[in-house]
Amino acid sequence: MKRILLTTTSLVLAGGMATADTSLTWSGTATAGVARTGKVTGVASQITTTMIGDLTKDFDAAVDNMSAHMAIVHNATTDTAAELRADIASALATVKSPVATQTGQASAIAALEAITAILDAGDSTAVTAAATSEFETYSEVNATVTGSVTTDSGMTLSAAVSVDAGKGYDFADDDGFDAAAARSITLDSVSLDTGSMGKFTIDENAVTHLVDADDDASADVLYTNTFGSISFSAAADLSGAKDVDDNAVKAVAAVVTESDATTASAGGTAITTAGVAAVAADVQWSAKISMPVSGGTAYLAMDEEGGNAFGASTSLSGVGISFDSKLEALEEGLSMDRSNTVGLTYVMGAATLGATWNSIEDGDQWGISAAYAADGMTISASTDEGSDWSVSGSMALGSGASVVGGVNYTEDAYVGVSFAF
Repeated sequence: MKRILLTTTSLVLAGGMATADTSLTWSGTATAGVARTGKVTGVASQITTTMIGDLTKDFDAAVDNMSAHMAIVHNATTDTAAELRADIASALATVKSPVATQTGQASAIAALEAITAILDAGDSTAVTAAATSEFETYSEVNATVTGSVTTDSGMTLSAAVSVDAGKGYDFADDDGFDAAAARSITLDSVSLDTGSMGKFTIDENAVTHLVDADDDASADVLYTNTFGSISFSAAADLSGAKDVDDNAVKAVAAVVTESDATTASAGGTAITTAGVAAVAADVQWSAKISMPVSGGTAYLAMDEEGGNAFGASTSLSGVGISFDSKLEALEEGLSMDRSNTVGLTYVMGAATLGATWNSIEDGDQWGISAAYAADGMTISASTDEGSDWSVSGSMALGSGASVVGGVNYTEDAYVGVSFAF
């Protein structure tokens, strides 16, 4: 694929700035309360005792030809990944030493590094179990200042800066507490709204691609415009490294091969070559169009790497119906199935009921939800096939302030206040 090269022309607006309309606005939110993080179910490492035994044999085979010429340390009672790692580190230090010029040096190093890669892959699947934490306080303030100027030609330039201070708590995304107290000032974006020619937004590595928000690195430029009833958007990655991949990289499983004749005579040890994890393609651009159809809306999105998504939503006899179909760039490269989701909503006075179903059989194919909102009070609850339930709510106190709280299946829980200013 080819890297997109764009040349931008500097905009010199000094001539019309003296009589331009300018404005400065700011807004913010603050939260405070007590919260705790829920329990984490432990997941064991995929490195089993049997695997340790097999990898130890691979270790012996890798250094067999070298052992006759130099002292390779090997723990004869190796029974843990840590002990095998220590043996490998010692062997690599010896094999890579300046005096190590024996036959088989390069192949020994490659084999030892392959064993290390297998150990790393096995350890990466492990999750340490954690009990429900004790309650602790949180308090955070987020404020955004936006400045804009409208030129004599009718174009509007704007820039936004955000300030984040304190330690926050995020219940909705199961993120828990911020990693540390944050006191930062960040540039949100700079935009140029030309009117009929569309709007350009520049936000380096922070513009999400339009097929899937998690695709590759974030884009840098977003262009939006409306042509009649059709809305068009395009995102482009201009500041990243040169695009060199042609597609997603498929995962390669570990390969076990028979050892050479020397080690075969000592027991037929097998050599394991490390596998390679799948890698998403480097998405350089994505585009999306949406339009009204039959009392609802429809959209189509695609990206440079073959990722695509389409869907529609409408209302029938008071029931909201939506359909979304998506195949991300990595999934397209690996010839995986599309993700198709059907959603239903129904409003009964102050209550809203919802249900979703997805075509991917992952243990969370369906989900249901219910929400109630009246007299300044909101309550919402949801669960799914995997019993990942959540309940949260709020009570308005007036002037933009609310008491908020929630709990979910991991025993994440919080109660506090939130207000806007």
